Amino acid sequence: MVDISQNVVQAAQGFVPLQDVTLFSGKASPTTMKLFMPRINGREFDYIAMKDSLLEALTDYSLSRRTIQRYIDCQNYRHMTDEARAKFRTYLQNKGELGEFILFVLLEGHLHAPKILSKMALKTDNNDYVKGSDGVHFLKLSSGRYHIIFGESKLYADLTSGFHDAFRSISAFISSGKEDELRLISSQIDNEGFDDEDKEIITQLLYPARAKADFKSSDAFGIFVGFEITVPDEKLRLKEDDFERWIMQLIASEVTSRVATIERQIESQGLQGKNFYVYLMPFTNLDETRGKLLEGLVS
Repeated sequence: MVDISQNVVQAAQGFVPLQDVTLFSGKASPTTMKLFMPRINGREFDYIAMKDSLLEALTDYSLSRRTIQRYIDCQNYRHMTDEARAKFRTYLQNKGELGEFILFVLLEGHLHAPKILSKMALKTDNNDYVKGSDGVHFLKLSSGRYHIIFGESKLYADLTSGFHDAFRSISAFISSGKEDELRLISSQIDNEGFDDEDKEIITQLLYPARAKADFKSSDAFGIFVGFEITVPDEKLRLKEDDFERWIMQLIASEVTSRVATIERQIESQGLQGKNFYVYLMPFTNLDETRGKLLEGLVS
């Protein structure tokens, strides 16, 4: 099986895990939403540390495995980093790019679901390759079943709006975008540097009708929603430990208060029963922070 990048694992460990929140609790197919936040330094989210953590994973996100291995074989690490940043810099104006990158880090580094396709490595000026999902990963479950995971990321000031747009995009993808995505993966699989065993697994994921009788697979959707929170000035006067407890409670409250609404959005798009891997993260001053993080990643 393909190795998970330890750089990506370390990047995921740079986020602080919070308490999970469950959708459809008590139902046949509950969904666990994973909450993370940036580390706190001096009663503020430490975006410098977050940028440094993400930098560890930039090469794995931007380049295909085959390209990375070619640079490693030549010990040409400087040029590898330069190429990764150059590809990322080209799309600096795409505000969705940060969310896609964080989703990649969490799916591969936290869930341990390796990417199948390096979309960043394929991007062209007219974005022909980026009309589908925000990344494709696969995961082997403890039951032996496989999930092929199509990514969808949103950065919205309002959490509810972010989910609404994510589910709407997923519904549209199922209706009209999945076949194109599968063809793209199939055409590019040799460029990703998979061994024969992994290629066979991925081929069976892409074309279930050709799979072996005992091979079990299902579609799944990886979702990252970044949202904005506001910290009142009076909370900055709390002791550091008290502030951390307060902000963790605030984040949990922001999410749990919307559980019923999120469930209704899933049902309204006809997505009940689908497999979801959901990740959430708060930001302060979202637009400004997004710009600074992207600038820091390519400078």
